[in-house]
Amino acid sequence: MNTRNQTLVNQLIGFLAVPPVALALIVAAVLVLPLLLVAYAQGQSDAVALQRLWRLAMAPALIAFILGVHPWLKSRWRLAIDALRPLSLQPDIVDHAFMAFRLGAWVALLIGAALAIWISQSMRVAGWLFIYTLATNIALFSLMALVIYDGLRRTRHLKRVVAAGLALDLFDRHLLTPLARFGQSVSLTCVGGICLSLLFQSAARLYSMQSLVIYSILIAVALTLFFSSIWSIHVALVVAQERELTSIRQHLSRSRGELRRHLAQAGSAYGAEDAARLYDPLVVFGTYERQVLEASTWPFNPQIVKQVAASLVAPILIYGIKVAVGLSGQ
Repeated sequence: MNTRNQTLVNQLIGFLAVPPVALALIVAAVLVLPLLLVAYAQGQSDAVALQRLWRLAMAPALIAFILGVHPWLKSRWRLAIDALRPLSLQPDIVDHAFMAFRLGAWVALLIGAALAIWISQSMRVAGWLFIYTLATNIALFSLMALVIYDGLRRTRHLKRVVAAGLALDLFDRHLLTPLARFGQSVSLTCVGGICLSLLFQSAARLYSMQSLVIYSILIAVALTLFFSSIWSIHVALVVAQERELTSIRQHLSRSRGELRRHLAQAGSAYGAEDAARLYDPLVVFGTYERQVLEASTWPFNPQIVKQVAASLVAPILIYGIKVAVGLSGQ
């Protein structure tokens, strides 16, 4: 893969000579250490304060999660690009650089930082703990903004590759499976982040209409990410299907016209034999038309859809269990 097309997060990780998973663990340990020291100093005397510290640990956990999961997303993206290359009518476009650190990346960083500052100001912490919260939130939301920006750039690149032309076969879609797997990976990453954040929320906070709406939207976003990442391929398959149907129906129309003309002119047994011969193309083209209409225009198989749907159940279960346990403890 073109090294210029590494995601911006991977480019940032690449500056450090540390494996991504090890980097994630180191970052998590460094960021959690201050919270552990505060918890040790407070001891068991203030349960409310300890619960608040637990919620503050969500940012370090999500930062480590994003850094740790990126190598997996990178490998899935590489497989998707490798699958597109032999299908593209213009292979050079597949490897065209599109991940430059442009104005959009800086805008994403600023939006993430501004959102982090706004959220941090609403949290009930003060002193150096507020500075810690502000710093971790800025790191988290800036990282999330870059990840979203990377995803949008990838989607735009896929759209450009598809627009350049692909040699698609409606009846041989297994070559497109890596693209569906990449979309599945993006969706699973989002679901994993949702589940991780739920672990740090209190039952009281979750048992509110605001939390219910927020997490419902996040689950919907996870499902949308899956379909949006493969939407351009779906559109290309629909166009290929329509093109194939147009050709088939032209043949059907021509064969039907020949049969009608023959039936209008013939009246003997010899004419009946010719009519049977002219009827055969109608059967063949009619059967083929039905097969084309039944061919799926999505680059995935039912198993992938079931896996995505099953993954969306996880945050719902965690949410329900935490609320139920919290209510039963009251």
